[in-house]
Amino acid sequence: MTAEPVPTREVVRSQARRPGGRASTPARDDLYEPDAYGRELLTSLMRAQGGACVTVLLPALALLALYPLLTALFPWLATARLLGLPLTLLILGGGIYPPLVLLGYWYVRRAERLEQQFVELLKEQ
Repeated sequence: MTAEPVPTREVVRSQARRPGGRASTPARDDLYEPDAYGRELLTSLMRAQGGACVTVLLPALALLALYPLLTALFPWLATARLLGLPLTLLILGGGIYPPLVLLGYWYVRRAERLEQQFVELLKEQ
């Protein structure tokens, strides 16, 4: 039997900035500096994302609270049937979940748009 050679390990290290190498943009470096400009950039992004979150959560919570509120006001809705199916099933399946999915889709699109605007802002500077 012949022993197979053991492969040697190779250590890879990052290289320091080379002359002529591409340096990062000043705005991107500012994000990691403990100064007011970098903090302001990040807080503006977080504030915009928080606003997007609130504009989605409020309609979603209102939509979710609507059915229990209606059944509390009109108890006959809990036992009503429409076309042989319980009205509760139709309301939950067709009236609540599709709008929630649309709200989720809209939120993802808005968050991606905000992040893209932030990246473009960094590239400009």
